[in-house]
Amino acid sequence: MVVLHHLHHLHQKKQIHQVHKPSLSALALLLVMPSSGTPNFNRRGIMKKIILIVLASILLSYPISLMGADSETPFEFKAGDTISADMMNEIFDYINNANKMISASELIGTWSCQLYTAPTGECPWTVGTELLHEHSSSTLVMIDDGDGTYSYTTHTSNMFTCETVSGFGEWIVKNNVLFMVVNADQVAGDPSNVGAVKLVNLKKISNTKLLLEYNPALPRYAECDRQNLPPNPPSSLTSDNSSSSITLTWTDNQTEAVTGYKVIRKTENTDNFTLVYTNTDNTTRTYADDNVSTGGTYWYRVRAYNSNGDGTPSMVIGPVQR
Repeated sequence: MVVLHHLHHLHQKKQIHQVHKPSLSALALLLVMPSSGTPNFNRRGIMKKIILIVLASILLSYPISLMGADSETPFEFKAGDTISADMMNEIFDYINNANKMISASELIGTWSCQLYTAPTGECPWTVGTELLHEHSSSTLVMIDDGDGTYSYTTHTSNMFTCETVSGFGEWIVKNNVLFMVVNADQVAGDPSNVGAVKLVNLKKISNTKLLLEYNPALPRYAECDRQNLPPNPPSSLTSDNSSSSITLTWTDNQTEAVTGYKVIRKTENTDNFTLVYTNTDNTTRTYADDNVSTGGTYWYRVRAYNSNGDGTPSMVIGPVQR
């Protein structure tokens, strides 16, 4: 009963709902729980297994599409790995992010969009070779005007008017729907005119990808990728100990988008990661940390950065002991 109480408490704290495969969770829980006659069982090992069961239940409760490339986390687990608190927190943040309401601040920026619709001839776009769809591309720029209002511009083709002209207007976002004022013939639309306000359904696939759907009568769709992004995380972070330092080495195949690298470190499970090194050379992918103590234990991550900001950190390496 104590184990079940802890599991229920974690379920409430993370606000996880609709676990669609409770039978799997229940079976796994029974497998790790000792019988009433088994003395001195390993409580710590059981709690680790329970955490893994909860994670499995959470993942089973979400669509498989969330496991695609656009939804990958920077973590890769192998048999025998220890899941740190940082990893757990990022996994739960990712799950919560997949179900949150989209805010205006998350839309600000430049998006490169691929547009699609049925081949009716209404949109002057390119007809697919299978003759089943039309397609085009556009750039959507979402702007914070700084006075509590928001505006946008689109390059040709304009998905919101289905014309080969640029677009502009105002917008707000409510309940994952864009309310947008659409211009006509390069004249600003009137927000009080219902015909000038279009409703565009939004779906956030990841922090860098949006799906848009417009016009239920003749649906038009857009897949939009955020532009001007910070770099992706470096990979293959390794460590090597010497008599006086811990040397880190990593790899990166996106050098054209990287200005340099930052190494962050913590010394205990409960500590936060802090910056210990910054370089401005994207070809240098190694760092010797000589500010370490004999017998000390350390965890490291590396993040790339550029003019758009710091990227997501790499996988955690550690504990590394001196």
